[in-house]
Amino acid sequence: MLCCSFVSVISMNCFVSSVELKPNKSGMMIWMKFVEIFSYTFKIHHHYYQHIGSRKLRKTWWRRLLILWIAFGTILSLWIFWYLRSQALEKRKETLANMCDERARMLQDQFNVSMNHVQAMSILISTFHHGKNPSAIDQETFAKYTEITAFERPLTSGVAYAVRVLHSEREQFEKQQGWTIKKMTPVNKDKYNPEELEPSPIQPEYAPVIFAQDTVAHVISLDMMTGKEDRENVLRARALGKGVLTAPLDLIKSNRLGVILTFAVYNRDLPSNATPEERIKATEGYLGGVFDIRSLVEKLLQQLASKQTIYVNVFDTTNISNPISMYGTYVLDTGLQHVSPLNFGDPSRKHEMRCRFKQKPPWQILAISTSFGIFVITLLVGHIFHATVNRIAKVEDDYHEMSELKKHAEDADLAKSQFLATVSHEIRTPMNGVLGMLDMLMDTVLDVTQQDYVRTAQASGKALVSLINAVLDQAKIESGKLELEAVRFELRAILDDVLSLFSGKSQEKGIELAAYVSEKVPETLIGRKR
Repeated sequence: MLCCSFVSVISMNCFVSSVELKPNKSGMMIWMKFVEIFSYTFKIHHHYYQHIGSRKLRKTWWRRLLILWIAFGTILSLWIFWYLRSQALEKRKETLANMCDERARMLQDQFNVSMNHVQAMSILISTFHHGKNPSAIDQETFAKYTEITAFERPLTSGVAYAVRVLHSEREQFEKQQGWTIKKMTPVNKDKYNPEELEPSPIQPEYAPVIFAQDTVAHVISLDMMTGKEDRENVLRARALGKGVLTAPLDLIKSNRLGVILTFAVYNRDLPSNATPEERIKATEGYLGGVFDIRSLVEKLLQQLASKQTIYVNVFDTTNISNPISMYGTYVLDTGLQHVSPLNFGDPSRKHEMRCRFKQKPPWQILAISTSFGIFVITLLVGHIFHATVNRIAKVEDDYHEMSELKKHAEDADLAKSQFLATVSHEIRTPMNGVLGMLDMLMDTVLDVTQQDYVRTAQASGKALVSLINAVLDQAKIESGKLELEAVRFELRAILDDVLSLFSGKSQEKGIELAAYVSEKVPETLIGRKR
């Protein structure tokens, strides 16, 4: 033991000396850096287990992460629902806009066709009625011509022509026509009788209807200057030289809402760049096209296969604060409305078409199912996360419990080793005394038998001491303190001692025990002693 310790000290001193004899500045710097990093790592490790590593704090953080995950999944599912719903709403808006714009475009195009044909008829009357003497047009010719060409005016209910008559010409005009100029008065169609209408009041000029399509023949002899909307229409038409529209009004006899498109008919001497005053002086009469708005829109919608999917309303918005409904009925708000502008050729009047779906938007099944699926997945992942955390916590609890049990077992084993070392030491002390006494007894005068008994007792004592030493070494092994030392011994003497222990029993049984050692084996050997 002493030799081994001495050798260890010498080895350590040699190592230190070798280090000191070969100083290396860069090596020392690396070593100091390593020590610094190790110290910093140890501090972080200690800080983690002291603060973050505590079970309570970790459990709080796991719970917060779980709540954040569920909140994130909920927000994500709501955002996806809003996004898909907005996409569906935009598509629905686009569909409604396309359908409404299509109807507005068709209505506007057909109205323009009718307007162009009415304008062409005004030129025809100027040429063949006022440009010829005698006139080439009468009521019968006008009625037949307008009936034949009605397909070219798909939206008109009828066409009529009113001539301009000054007050000085009224008496001669009435004698020539054979009827009296009558006042334009709205009358119910069931009670309408032209003979009962009042004569037109005295005024500077008149505009009695002399030609009319058969569908509106009841307006013949009516003075268009006596109707408020018709008078304004006539005055604007002859001053502008363009087609003008009345505000929506109740048509005579039918009492249905409609508008009248009016073109002024001028004599052939009017220049193209005439002033409004020159136009008024050159005016010969007024050609009007009657449009029944309801029939007009109904004809349009009948041409469309999808007419039943939306509500269509047409408004006169010239007075934007009080728009006039020309077609359609009030419908419940179904969530969306699209407004398409209408241009009927008269810049002074504004019209628009308003469209709505007949049904409210359907449930957004895709948006609901997708967002609900994401929310369910979030809950499932959260549940798995929660179960995993609980499982990890349980494993940690089991680990801590096993660590405690291991610590208790190690403490018990250490206590046992200490007990064995103490007991072995206490037993070895008196045994050494016994062996000492036997050695002293061997020095006294003994006969051969007594000496043999003493040697046997001495050998047994040494064997018992070896056993005690083995127990003590076992305790050292368990405590990790076992050390080996080199000891000289004589193999032949040890074999003689071993044989002497069993000589008594072998003689009783008649067995001879002998040990043979080769001559090549040295007298003294070196072995490791614990």
